[in-house]
Amino acid sequence: MASPMNGTLRRRAWLLVLAVALAALVAYQGASAFAGAAALDPRDKVEAAVLEKVGATGEATFWVVMHEEANLAPAFGLLDWTARGTFVYERLNEVAERSQAGLRALLDAHGVSYQPFWIVNAVRVTAGEPLLLEIAARDDVKRILATRVYQIPVPQPGVQEDRVNGIEWGVDRIRAPLVWTTFNVRGENTVVANIDTGVQYNHPALVNQYRGNLGGGNFNHNYNWHDPSKICGNPSLVPCDNNSHGTHTMGTMVGDDGGANQIGVAPRAKWIAAKGCESGNCSDSALLSSGQWVVAPTDLNGQNPRPDLRPHAVNNSWGFFGGNNQFYLATVNAWVASGIFPAFAAGNEGSGCRTLRSPGDYVASYTAGSFDINNNISSFSSRGPSVFGPNEIKPNLAGPGSNVRSSVPVNNYANFSGTSMATPHMAATVALIWSRAPALIGNIAATRQLLDDGAVDVANSQCGGTTDDNNVWGEGKLDAFAAVSGAGPKPSWHP
Repeated sequence: MASPMNGTLRRRAWLLVLAVALAALVAYQGASAFAGAAALDPRDKVEAAVLEKVGATGEATFWVVMHEEANLAPAFGLLDWTARGTFVYERLNEVAERSQAGLRALLDAHGVSYQPFWIVNAVRVTAGEPLLLEIAARDDVKRILATRVYQIPVPQPGVQEDRVNGIEWGVDRIRAPLVWTTFNVRGENTVVANIDTGVQYNHPALVNQYRGNLGGGNFNHNYNWHDPSKICGNPSLVPCDNNSHGTHTMGTMVGDDGGANQIGVAPRAKWIAAKGCESGNCSDSALLSSGQWVVAPTDLNGQNPRPDLRPHAVNNSWGFFGGNNQFYLATVNAWVASGIFPAFAAGNEGSGCRTLRSPGDYVASYTAGSFDINNNISSFSSRGPSVFGPNEIKPNLAGPGSNVRSSVPVNNYANFSGTSMATPHMAATVALIWSRAPALIGNIAATRQLLDDGAVDVANSQCGGTTDDNNVWGEGKLDAFAAVSGAGPKPSWHP
């Protein structure tokens, strides 16, 4: 558990860094500040990989990042959930539509293929070298970047560990059942999402918690399912999971079949899902589309966005190995501005230091490492420190991640190991906190503080830090009961 002074300082530091990040929303790939565009060679704004690709093949697909950035700071003063989400959505759209107008007109005139985005002010373009350089020469263009593929960390197969009266060891270890019985909350009135490989929506442990379940065998997948790459069909009308990973992480958040399979931390929360990962790989365009959908879910045709239907927390396991990749920073900041809790896996590239993935290394992300049933840090759990922010400790804490049993297609269960398995324990704990204390919904800073203060300290000096906050364990082991207890008056008894 962090000391109050340490927690207060860390909270202030986090808020300061976030404010700076929102004021200058997107910085990409270590690019220096842009000035005097007309005086520079247009190639200076183009990432080398794009120039290499277009030189070798005559054409490339690339990202055009615009200079103008939306100011989302006023969102933090809005208490109403719908008003806050609507403000963020409308502000991002307004800036993108206005600032991209000239570029889009140019692209239309050339008859080239492009896809505009608003979660980050950028356009995905396929073009040859002459148009590439013409775009780079524009004063409203900040940077041109190569496309990238992110990965879901490959989970390691596990073996069945002991369960506690049908409750999985990780759920029990973070004391979630004690939350259920003490405070009579199991995630009611909250919605969690994952950006993952999809979900088997009718899995026995998940079907009752699916927000699209209307009862009586009827379902409405509008606003509850997003598949930008059309992997589950074209059009993609029904959730699927062609990998098992997404069904597994969702099960750890909310899974419960009403019988022996009590696999979820918040079994009465509702869930929705975006298939940002086509398989084990995740295209950057699918991830951005999923990030937009989380801010403002749409119908199955991608139309009629509803920011009021956004989730309260979003679980992410994917990442860019090597860290220090800021391409998704604008998305995470937009989630935070709209009150969505951003949960990320640290990565499975441990046990060395500085092995975090992005976006897990962002200051604005809340990131989970992994420990095992014997309370040892998992050997694969990625370590900090983060390259972002002065002395930024990462991960933020560690959750149960070794030999975690959860749901997989079709109607089955399996044990996996990875920080992907730890992160949903943490994301679902947020649902428990907000279920008990609805006044905290959207208050990311206060919720992070509860998680920090509730964590059980574990000393480790391997990668720097202190006893109560280090780059192996973060603040320590996740304790859902302590975190939820801190969200309101303590019970008359308190273990």
